[in-house]
Amino acid sequence: MTKSKPSEKSLKRPASTAWVAVVFTAACLFCTASALANTVPTQGKWVTSDQLHTLIEPGSLPDGARVEINLVKQDPRIGADTCPAALFANVVGNKLWGRTFLRVQCVGSENPGFFVGVDVKVWAPVLVMKNTVALGQAILPSDVEFKTLDLAQLPTGWVASTEHLNNKTASRPLWPGAVLKQDFMKGQPMVRSGDQVKIMIKGSGFAIGGSAVAIESAEQGEKVKVKTAQGKVLSGIATEASLVEVDL
Repeated sequence: MTKSKPSEKSLKRPASTAWVAVVFTAACLFCTASALANTVPTQGKWVTSDQLHTLIEPGSLPDGARVEINLVKQDPRIGADTCPAALFANVVGNKLWGRTFLRVQCVGSENPGFFVGVDVKVWAPVLVMKNTVALGQAILPSDVEFKTLDLAQLPTGWVASTEHLNNKTASRPLWPGAVLKQDFMKGQPMVRSGDQVKIMIKGSGFAIGGSAVAIESAEQGEKVKVKTAQGKVLSGIATEASLVEVDL
């Protein structure tokens, strides 16, 4: 005996049932987002929309930096009857840099907290190439100039002081207009592999001078290994040209 197939009419979900499911799903998503906004820990500092720039600690910025934080787009909930006044805070672990978000809490209202997108710009003077510098050529202060740029739009490694140019050569050809980066520069070795160097061995209450042969090259302030005439390998710091300090 064959079973009769259900009719197409019986397979269709009533329109009213489908509509209720959509409404229920949307409500759940809203509740979840609201609950998340209310439970995510903040950094403890709430500010008005005019004080958003104060959410970034000045100590984390280079000298002369200026911060701008603006909403990506105006949220209609802010300023409405359910949210007449709003305070903003950053959440723990969120870096305020480029496109990100802030938590919003309505004042004088039981409206649940929510998140808004913000655009963070950090304007600061950085070094930009003014002249062409060939590979291996020394980079001089006259080869660069300061330009105020948005650090949030730059790759990491930008240079904000001419002090970083000391004893530095170009590790690649540099062209006018290029933002100078740390990995575009290479320090001139204070100690070269195979060179005869002076060593200063320091300990508690004593210092002994001597000589050794550098096993590797090192820039100023870098660790380097040397080998004494007795064949002992020591590790020290290249402090000056052909001078290595060894702390015991």
